[in-house]
Amino acid sequence: MRYAAQFSDTISLGQGTPLFPTPYFIYEALLERSKVDGKIGMYSDAIPEIEKNLIELIKKQIDDDYGFYPNSKELILTLGGIGALFSSLMALIEKGDEIIFFDPSYPLHLSQIHLAEATPIFVSLKENDGWSFNIDSLKKAITKKTRAIILTNPNNPTGTVLSEADVRAIAETVISNNLILILDEAYFVLTYGKEIFSPLFIPELRKHTILCRSFSKEYAMTGWRIGYAYAPSELAERIFNIHTYFSICPPTPSMVAVTAAISDPRGKEAMAEMIKKISESRNAICTRLDNLPNLFTYHTPQGAFYVFPKFLGFEMPDMDFAKLLIKETGVITVGGSSMGPSGMGHLRMSFASDISVIHKAFDRIDKFYQRCGL
Repeated sequence: MRYAAQFSDTISLGQGTPLFPTPYFIYEALLERSKVDGKIGMYSDAIPEIEKNLIELIKKQIDDDYGFYPNSKELILTLGGIGALFSSLMALIEKGDEIIFFDPSYPLHLSQIHLAEATPIFVSLKENDGWSFNIDSLKKAITKKTRAIILTNPNNPTGTVLSEADVRAIAETVISNNLILILDEAYFVLTYGKEIFSPLFIPELRKHTILCRSFSKEYAMTGWRIGYAYAPSELAERIFNIHTYFSICPPTPSMVAVTAAISDPRGKEAMAEMIKKISESRNAICTRLDNLPNLFTYHTPQGAFYVFPKFLGFEMPDMDFAKLLIKETGVITVGGSSMGPSGMGHLRMSFASDISVIHKAFDRIDKFYQRCGL
């Protein structure tokens, strides 16, 4: 995207963010609260009821989504889901530890593993079988240095949603090896025709799991930077301490905004409408990819809002091809090699935008396709 900044009239299928405005009632709620409460701009400990109320709402959300009601000592509010993930790694990992990384997966996980001075151990997903996961490959990757498995489900970038059998196989492996599962479920609400089976549905796995989620994707609030971690209380205390040392606290105005988002019925209505539009864009991008069989091959995403096609007919690194697309079409994508070795030769495309954006981008790619004589 830095490369794309030198060009005018670009269309982004690159950044993983819903290209929809935050619902306006959330702004209104924050404005009204700010008129009567001068502490909104202070650290959250100046108005502890804001944090307490939000924690209670998250506990109810966890009960609704996962079927259990955590206690307050098991929850930490964080600077987005990224703050939850990084604090968890820093609280858990020692230099030289190994972390299982399903490949390809979210590239910021890789960066955070390196920052924690741990070693990522790649367990490749099988593209020829719909980016499926192999339990034997996972078991062979575990050593005495293995500390945790990091899992994004639904997967970013492949859009894969693990089956219940796969989740149970991972759970058995985590428990039998006394590991921690760091679970990134930022896209929990975004699945298409396949119900998600979360590892947290398995009660005995919960004491081995750190859940990291945010409100960024669900309510189009990526810039508000509020997320949370759920973990066993002893781990949660360490995560809280790490997060405090690098952030003090999440932004107080954003806590007010998120409280409005998840307590007002209009929040769920706005979420449902956004998911409907993203589903339409998913259908559109798949149709447009189907019309370019000599340029792309792909698997239909079951969740999240990404498709991860392999490009054909060009013998070059994926980052170079992504730059070529920008130069020739103005369409921004992300090279797949940043997401692990199995991502080489692929592009991540986000369809988290209005259907008109998808068609505009692919109208340009179609012309490039024709110029190339494919």
